[in-house]
Amino acid sequence: MAAVRRLTLALVVGLLVSTRLGAQTPVPPTGTITGRVLDAGTQQPVPDVSVFVEGTRRGAVTAADGTFSIGGVPSGSQTVRARRIGFGAPVQTVVVPNGGSIAVIFGLDRKAAVLEEVVTTGYGTQRRLAITGSVATIDADQAKVAVPTNVTNMIEGRATGVQITQNSGEPGAGAHVLIRGGTSISGGNEPLYVIDGVAVSGNQTEPGGMGISGDPPLPRNPLNLINPSDIQSVTILKDAAATAIYGARAANGVILIETKRGSGTGPTMEYDFSAGNSWSPNRLNVLSGSQYHDFIASQVTKGVLAASVLAQEGTANTNWEDALMRTSPTVNHNLSFAGGSANTAYRASLNFFDQEGAVIANGLKRYQARVNGSHQAMDGKLRMNLNLTGAHVINDYLPFNENSGFEGGVFVNMVNFNPTRPITVTDPATGVTSYFEIGPGAQSVRNPVAIANQILAKGVSDRTLGNTSADYDIFPSLTARVNIGIDRTEGTRNDYWPRVSAVGAGFNGLANRASRDETSKQLQTLLTFHPTLSASREFDLVGGYEFNGNTVNEFGVQTRDFLTDAFTFNNLGGGITLEPPYSYRTDSRLVSFFSRANLGLAEKYFLTFVVRKDGASQFGANHVPPYSSLILLGADGNSRYAFGDVPVTGVTPISNPNPDLKWEETAQTNLALDYGIFGNRLNGSLEYYVKNTHDLLLSVAVPQPAVVSNRLENIGKIRNKGIEFSLDGLVMQRSQFNWNAGLAFSHDKNEVIDLGGRTFIPDVLASGQGQSNQFVQRIMPGEPIGTFFGPVFAGVNAAGLQLFNHYTVTRDAAGNETSRVLAGQVTSTGITGDDFVILGDANPKYTLGIHTNGNWKSFDFSMLINRVAGQKVFNNTALVYGTKGNALQDKNFLASALSDPTDIHEPAIYSSKWVEDGSFTRLANITVGWTFDPPGALGFAKGARVYVSGDNLHLWTPYTGYDPEVHSQLPGIAPRGIDYLHYPRPRTITGGLRVAF
Repeated sequence: MAAVRRLTLALVVGLLVSTRLGAQTPVPPTGTITGRVLDAGTQQPVPDVSVFVEGTRRGAVTAADGTFSIGGVPSGSQTVRARRIGFGAPVQTVVVPNGGSIAVIFGLDRKAAVLEEVVTTGYGTQRRLAITGSVATIDADQAKVAVPTNVTNMIEGRATGVQITQNSGEPGAGAHVLIRGGTSISGGNEPLYVIDGVAVSGNQTEPGGMGISGDPPLPRNPLNLINPSDIQSVTILKDAAATAIYGARAANGVILIETKRGSGTGPTMEYDFSAGNSWSPNRLNVLSGSQYHDFIASQVTKGVLAASVLAQEGTANTNWEDALMRTSPTVNHNLSFAGGSANTAYRASLNFFDQEGAVIANGLKRYQARVNGSHQAMDGKLRMNLNLTGAHVINDYLPFNENSGFEGGVFVNMVNFNPTRPITVTDPATGVTSYFEIGPGAQSVRNPVAIANQILAKGVSDRTLGNTSADYDIFPSLTARVNIGIDRTEGTRNDYWPRVSAVGAGFNGLANRASRDETSKQLQTLLTFHPTLSASREFDLVGGYEFNGNTVNEFGVQTRDFLTDAFTFNNLGGGITLEPPYSYRTDSRLVSFFSRANLGLAEKYFLTFVVRKDGASQFGANHVPPYSSLILLGADGNSRYAFGDVPVTGVTPISNPNPDLKWEETAQTNLALDYGIFGNRLNGSLEYYVKNTHDLLLSVAVPQPAVVSNRLENIGKIRNKGIEFSLDGLVMQRSQFNWNAGLAFSHDKNEVIDLGGRTFIPDVLASGQGQSNQFVQRIMPGEPIGTFFGPVFAGVNAAGLQLFNHYTVTRDAAGNETSRVLAGQVTSTGITGDDFVILGDANPKYTLGIHTNGNWKSFDFSMLINRVAGQKVFNNTALVYGTKGNALQDKNFLASALSDPTDIHEPAIYSSKWVEDGSFTRLANITVGWTFDPPGALGFAKGARVYVSGDNLHLWTPYTGYDPEVHSQLPGIAPRGIDYLHYPRPRTITGGLRVAF
């Protein structure tokens, strides 16, 4: 850190000296450029347009009414350009008077042209024409046509090479984001997120929840702190040439988020209100009470079940799925203020977002405030910026499971619980109504409505993200920049399982409180050399230093055995039994030096050179001095020992040291063609890439004796190859009608090349009763990650027993398979290891996003369709609950089992029968809007828009579960394509009003 302080001090002193010298130089004459930007077709104002003076660093962004003001412009003839994605980039030449102002009006034509855009890249911006790497841009205004909860909702289906899979349909759910396929097996595959130049943490913001006989659901999206209405643009860096400037952290790609800024004109205000309803459009279709009663009666008649079983059935006809589902409201309020002067601009916004889940007893509330400001002084030589965001998110969780065994949470019991039982019962003696359970006290099968309403699972996250920067032109061609940022998160998680519930009764009441905080600090210092060479040559050189520090603290306490449920989790001392508390702290540091050079010749030939050196505290001393990889020690309740009558907590090793540990390394090759034809009415790109990742981080066994049986090492290789194709076009343009359309096509092929000598790694354990130790996937050289492996289902014999293909296999002396011949079919007892084969994989053959938008007079419309094809999905839900054998334990099952000839005593067996085609086409969104001038009573308003939007309007798929778009973290290394009782993805209809003042 001493070197950091010296470097920072030297830069600050340099700025001060340059400031003093600059003060002695005569001030050049300047003036102001003001104006307005309109849509050439509709004559409506166009906000968020970047207007700048070419050859200078002076510019502004248009306000809601299309106005802008640029101060400190050198007097004389100047060229002014206006740019925004989806429009042409017109140029006007103006004469700026000394000490005066000049007005200019821009009319923007809607175009699909992309080569004229200025795109945010690492530590700066570039013209798209000059970018040598693979970059995708998304116009936020087109992407947030409805009311997205977070930025990942805005990206889905709009960029090539980006696959986004929602973890679940709960409010604020997280998402699994892959850019050009996964590059790691045991490491993370998530991209790096950078907001206004600050890399933000993608870690969970709250401690993990408590699972009911299994793991709790995955954390909600950490990017819920950002209000999508504040986002100006999203840029996705995909290949090594584009991401290298961010170093090792960017191996999985980078998502750059730029937020809206003030316009530098008179004050403006904008209010946006929307309200909508959501519901689950699909059902799993479990048996109704009457169907279940008739089935039990038929089994009694056949002699399979005793007559007493039928006599014990209830008289209710409860559809537990319908009892849990609901039509839920969503409300969103946005209020923003912007304004300023020629030298100062500001923008502030407030947001309240309230979304209830499509399943009862859960939801999300977000209170968010954001402010940013910019100021330029010394005739524009010194430019300062401030960005600050604060968010308070309240999460109300539903107690369901990511995985489970015999028991489980809400969704497990939704399909299990006997439909002839009522939801509630009333005691005739007391008149008290309570939830029905199959017996008093703890139960393994529970009323799912009671679980949802009785168990408390609350989370609160407070997040502050801010940065301040200063740019100073030391010379006209040399600019220094300092950027300081911080990302601070504080989250709490509180759970209570009451004594009165069938879940909490086994603990006589259980309370758990946990707290987590994370602080990320960042310092960037940059020098940019950007000389003016000639009209046919351009050059810039960036050099910089960056420090990132991250600290995570977490602790939790759990108590049990309460006398009353009155205090819930607010009186831990009321629990008689205290479980061993836990706590931990992690610190990591990243120190980097980097440089980038861009050279352009004749507007045709462009060269980019990037170098970056990272030093990370996580890895071995032989690679990133002065840090070292040490043996890790841990202590918990399982490390307690008795010395006499005194329990003592010991410290035990939990990891072996590896001084040679280093980053996984990825090398990429990218060939691309950007094209524009018919005057750029049609344009897009075609790309082919190969991405090789080696030195994978995998746990391997170590020779004994050793403190722990394995350690983390760099072994193994993965390859991704793919093709991306994008096409955008201006389909039609008339005086009052414009229509744009486009598509984004991606094909990625993943292959495991080497596993450090191992032939395979078993992966992903199935969930549900009877599935203990049942692996469903294998990681194998020559095959992709997410390969399903198991027996092939061949039908059912006359006795109702399942049949599976049986093979005769021959091998050479080394044990390699040389031939495989189908020898017939066997029942489950005859299956051998040779009968397990590849059943497909969870990776799509291609993804396709089709988007269109346009306007007619004052009306606008947009539509988005997503297509994902060729992937397999393991329907773990159908495997476990699509069997009539559940009735032997007084449990319900899926109605599809009624037509299945499998015998009631046949167990659920994993096979190709349950690995389904997960291809789907989703009508993701349709939005229709009308922009109008408010009536006289609202004469102070400058414009208004009303709109109606629908999300997830239809799903075409052969898949039999809720939704084939699933992501899970079931026990395993790299699970993909596993569907086990996921929270259903809702359909949403939203109406809104936006007014500018």
